[in-house]
Amino acid sequence: MFLSFLGVIVLVLAGTLVWRLAGSDATSPAATGPIDPGGGVPEASVPVFEENGIKRTASVVDGQLAVYDGKDWQKSFWPGINFGATTPGHYPGQVSPTKEDYLRWFPMMQDMNIKAVRIYTILPPDFYEALAEYNAGREEPLMLMQGIWSPEEELIGEDGNGRDAFSDTIKTGFEQEIRDVAAVVHGQVDLPERPGHASGTYNADVSPYLLGWVLGTEWYPYTVQTTNEAHAGLQPYAGEYFRATAEASPFESWLAEMLDVLATEETKYGWQHPVSFTNWVTTDPLDHPNEPLAQEDLVPVDPMHMEPTEAWTAGYFASYHVYPYYPDSLRRDQKYLDYVNDEGVNDPYAGYLHELREHHKGIPLIIAEFGMPSSRGIAHYGLLGRSQGMHTEKQQGELNAGMLHQIYNEDYDGAMLFEWQDEWFKFTWNTIELEVPGDRRAMWRNRLTNEEHFGVMAIEPEESAEELMKIDGKTDDWEKRGLAAEDVGNGLRMAMTSDSSDLYVLLQKDGGDWNFDDDVLTLGFDTTSGGSKSAKLAPGIQFDSGLEFLARFEAGQGGRLYVNSAYDQFSWLYGYKLKSVPYKAEYADEEAGIFLPWKLALNRELYMPQSKVTAPFEAYDVGKLHWGTNDPETEKFNNLSDWYVQGDTLELRIPWMLLGFTDPSKLQVWKYPYGTEAVTPIDTDGVSVSAVLSEASSDAAPAKPVSKSYTWDAWDLPPYHERQKKSFDILKDAFAEYDKPVKGTARE
Repeated sequence: MFLSFLGVIVLVLAGTLVWRLAGSDATSPAATGPIDPGGGVPEASVPVFEENGIKRTASVVDGQLAVYDGKDWQKSFWPGINFGATTPGHYPGQVSPTKEDYLRWFPMMQDMNIKAVRIYTILPPDFYEALAEYNAGREEPLMLMQGIWSPEEELIGEDGNGRDAFSDTIKTGFEQEIRDVAAVVHGQVDLPERPGHASGTYNADVSPYLLGWVLGTEWYPYTVQTTNEAHAGLQPYAGEYFRATAEASPFESWLAEMLDVLATEETKYGWQHPVSFTNWVTTDPLDHPNEPLAQEDLVPVDPMHMEPTEAWTAGYFASYHVYPYYPDSLRRDQKYLDYVNDEGVNDPYAGYLHELREHHKGIPLIIAEFGMPSSRGIAHYGLLGRSQGMHTEKQQGELNAGMLHQIYNEDYDGAMLFEWQDEWFKFTWNTIELEVPGDRRAMWRNRLTNEEHFGVMAIEPEESAEELMKIDGKTDDWEKRGLAAEDVGNGLRMAMTSDSSDLYVLLQKDGGDWNFDDDVLTLGFDTTSGGSKSAKLAPGIQFDSGLEFLARFEAGQGGRLYVNSAYDQFSWLYGYKLKSVPYKAEYADEEAGIFLPWKLALNRELYMPQSKVTAPFEAYDVGKLHWGTNDPETEKFNNLSDWYVQGDTLELRIPWMLLGFTDPSKLQVWKYPYGTEAVTPIDTDGVSVSAVLSEASSDAAPAKPVSKSYTWDAWDLPPYHERQKKSFDILKDAFAEYDKPVKGTARE
């Protein structure tokens, strides 16, 4: 999203700049020189169009993206998918997937009716070799959208004020990256080892399968502004293959020059392919009069202000990342709220797509990123149910299919879903400060971080689905681990275990089945020193140790998890420190027995400049515990599930962050925040869970809590397995539906 959205998303909240990475966070090292092709890499067998010594297999024809079939140029809508570069325990610069991974995933992509895979930067030689091997002999190969990573950190600057894109180090570094990527795609380079970068011998020529280039990352608005101010009056760039128009800003001229560098470099190999650059709503050329955050409508980058010359025969297209939940203008601008889609529904996402398509008349236009996460957490609200998180896998598929339909219906040339596989290293603005240290984030799965759950392939803990703990009211998986519920007293038996995603609690009841019409279950969680031994939410109960968290299962209310007010990061940050939400001084007393709803912030209070109204602070009670099983083979499967009951057996799985863990792989939780300036991780010995079972209708004094403690070994490189989400088949059918030409109404 958004991080992704997916190059850099910037949101100012709590006075902090936060941005999201979509792919690799590093540029490529300089090449050491060309190499000889060969090494057993299969040659492409697709037809190639050659004219005046220039080869093409993809091109812009009559304003649409097309591929050559040996006789003619075939125009079509391009369903695609974005592909990340990580597996659990790794970061993008470590490019951890193997050739076997790629060869397993490529046929699955095509089975899902994906026609093109987009990558963000140079991947290891294995990727290109696997693509060449997989596509060899195929009449309909899996096409490639190759990204070129811009020097993002340098463009943003350490102070977040933005840097001049014409700076020598930025410009020369980006030009070298462009040359490296061109050499990689054509299989003629040897890149030396360098930490955080892909390297090796690239001899697989995948240029016949290249659908197009996508240059750069989401442009930081202050970089664009800084560049424009530093070069006011700059004459538009005029190159051999690309030029800027008279209306171009200095930053747009810089982009035209970078496109020309790419075109010049690729022509050296005797090839030309369609060229584009990454853009997003923040720097689109449209006017957003009701956008509350100035930086989200600060400065445009307009693809229509640059164009190819006659020497560039492959053409030029525009590509955007567009999500329905950010920036706020997508749910605040009245022109989008009033737009009615082809189904007769007011649809602001379709309204934005319509306006964007109208602006780009005459050139192909693709949505290079769109998508919904199947996460337990949420980061922003969206209209028509299109929020950034809190979706089941089925909802994820249906919402993505709906957006795909609107993209096609608004006359776009393609839609690249974000993304293929879940990636554990990802972060988002409303959980990142609780995931410390940041260099351990990839070691565990945070179900509250929406960015980790955009994939159509779930990446789950344990080496196989058979080893994954299932909350299904059965105990066979506990028995496989050599665990059984132990009698802890008061008619309750308890066991605990964990994985890199959740803590699991098994509670069995003597003398009858669980019945939450009559039963009230109170669970206390102690993870660190301090806390309250009583809770106003559970009157009459006195616990043996101080609690940080409290869960209650009550008649008609299901289950909810609450946090000790003095341990609550939300009220500490947004109430005590920032004065953004109501706050009481008594919240700072950890022994007061005040337990608050567990909330995630979604948006600060925002003033709408056009409508002249102030939207209130938005937050979500993420402590509500969801019923269902995490077993995907059953009808009651719910990937959001936290608890399931069957007969006398109750099972819970609680995301680590909901219990205050900043890094479960090192057994660290956050310190009580009052008296600190930032989230401070401290070591813990584990978790102690106390339980009290009572009858809802009884006036008898509550029983004494019974408890059990649990700890585990620290880990590195967590085991994992993959699974097709329930969204997979939904999207498979949806992509098949749009395997046809675009309508072409916006071509003139």
